[in-house]
Amino acid sequence: MTEITSQTVSIGKDAYGRPVTMTRRKNYDGKILWEIKTEAISQRDDTQRLGGLSDDNVRQMTQALDVLGKK
Repeated sequence: MTEITSQTVSIGKDAYGRPVTMTRRKNYDGKILWEIKTEAISQRDDTQRLGGLSDDNVRQMTQALDVLGKK
């Protein structure tokens, strides 16, 4: 059976101009997880990753913008 196991979207650049992506994937035990990845753009920079986020975490991040009045 063929199925999509991950999807990645580009969400622009961070405050320092580094490319940022979000990947939604299914892990080994069937959980849906998100990872936010900021790419390094120089040798003095490191790639940064934040993983283990749920769909609900991502929803709450977007709702936080509404609460803070920053659309």
